[in-house]
Amino acid sequence: MRVGLIVYGIDRPLTGIGRYTVELVQSLATWHDESVEFLLLTAGGAGPLAETGLKQIRLPGCRLLPALMTLGSSMIPLLARRHRLDIVHDTTGASPLLFGAGSAGTIATVHDVIPLSMPGFNTHLDTLIYRRWLPRVLPRLDAVITVSEASKNDIAQHLRVPPRRIHNASEGVTNIYRPADASHLEQVRAHYELPQRYILYVGSIEARKNLSRVLEAFASLKQSGVSHDLVIVGPQKWKYGAILETLQRLKLENSVLFTGYVPETDLPIIYSGADVFVFPSLYEGFGLPVLEAMACGTAVVTSNTSSLPEVIGDAGLQVDPYSVDEIASAILRLLGDAALRHRLQQKAIERAAGFTWERTAETTIDIYRQVMHQPPSASR
Repeated sequence: MRVGLIVYGIDRPLTGIGRYTVELVQSLATWHDESVEFLLLTAGGAGPLAETGLKQIRLPGCRLLPALMTLGSSMIPLLARRHRLDIVHDTTGASPLLFGAGSAGTIATVHDVIPLSMPGFNTHLDTLIYRRWLPRVLPRLDAVITVSEASKNDIAQHLRVPPRRIHNASEGVTNIYRPADASHLEQVRAHYELPQRYILYVGSIEARKNLSRVLEAFASLKQSGVSHDLVIVGPQKWKYGAILETLQRLKLENSVLFTGYVPETDLPIIYSGADVFVFPSLYEGFGLPVLEAMACGTAVVTSNTSSLPEVIGDAGLQVDPYSVDEIASAILRLLGDAALRHRLQQKAIERAAGFTWERTAETTIDIYRQVMHQPPSASR
């Protein structure tokens, strides 16, 4: 079985989908079954995946999403025939498979349907992709992979894909995410000028992540005498201006540290140094930062909506993300109850150990085999 993996966005600082692609492909590349061969269809270079040694098939001129979806769609059937591919798997979520992939089976990973379930929280390009492009392409594919049961249900509802063609292959966490020792923490603390005691958020800085309510909750904690600072790690993304306005209105500039983008090598140490990790996002396809914090043994406060309960289980505190009071109360409860915090830290480590990229790769290969042995999609 020869599988062509469409990889996109890995030649730049990695965020959610890029990190999924890298971790999945690295795990697939080390798969022990020699009857499966993987090739990379690359739009902008293989980036960290160059180290896998997998053969690269170039998609020239497709480094940007509009070109990948249009020019890439016309090139993929030709390349699939030329390289005798049995499966083409788009890991990007853009699904540049409008014209199929010749006789090869077609699969796309779609992490969520945020532009459809939460309109107004995304770029115009994302909205166009989800409203105009994906409804045309996804029903033609042999399978759609997603990363949670919540996303599976949303894809079936919003994108007209039969549930039998949607498969859940949960994300994993790498072994670099583990409790850090004190010496490493002090080095990273000095580098980023981290406070001695802090509450942590990791993720993109955008409206959907609910950071304005996090700031409101943090302000109430400060008023009640909490001495911790708040550390926010991640790049500024779509509609982050309201978050900065909330920061200024609450006069929290001296108690909140924005680090910007942080290399992954430092993230486990920053997680480990936090007393509480807070992530009350309004909607997530999976919620990888929650899993990373759990693996590092950090007590977690997260939302009781979308996919996040699937990740956290009973290993953290779940709150209504629209309730500032619930967010503040949960954080305060963990800060004030060392025994509860320690108990949840241990449960988090144990639960996170069940989410591995090796398991994601195994599930994904099982899906490839199902597609190989099923009749071609009637719409191909």
